[in-house]
Amino acid sequence: MRVGLFGGTFDPIHHGHLLTLKAAALELSLDRILIIPNPFPPHKPAQHLTPYMHRREMVRLALGDFPAFELATIEEESEGPAYTIDTVRKVRSHLAVAPGDCWLILGADSLLELENWKDPEGLYRDCQIGVLPRPGWDIHHAPERFLRHSRILRTPEVAISASEIRSRVAAGELISHLVPLGVEAYIREHNLYHQ
Repeated sequence: MRVGLFGGTFDPIHHGHLLTLKAAALELSLDRILIIPNPFPPHKPAQHLTPYMHRREMVRLALGDFPAFELATIEEESEGPAYTIDTVRKVRSHLAVAPGDCWLILGADSLLELENWKDPEGLYRDCQIGVLPRPGWDIHHAPERFLRHSRILRTPEVAISASEIRSRVAAGELISHLVPLGVEAYIREHNLYHQ
């Protein structure tokens, strides 16, 4: 079994995430992709995040049309910030997946920040790393030691960002073309992103 892991804050999850992950799953011949919302992202101040329960529920609602995608709540067990290296090791242990069959999928922005993560070299020992190109991020500025061992994926560059969606909601603008219908309804129902 070949498994992909894709973590993030998902504040909110949107079509850009889903379309690029669908393309990544095909390119890497993945059997399943675990979508892992992070309750306490180490590099983002908690006061600026939507509560985890809302972000997790929006992920759950978004995955209905993607049977190979699964919501994974493994990082809920962390008492503090959840680090990717620990999550990868837990998933591999739980699913008995070999390093060659476990793909951590990162956005180009994450690859450029990887030096600041906990044990980045350990990630390359414990899994394969696939990188999603993103508009405005030049992958080639990443450290050579990471680039050399990463697979740059040929996925579409979708110019959608969660910050844009939050701004549009706050301004009373439409977001139906940016997020799945269930996510849009949830944002409205819970009055998220209104300042």
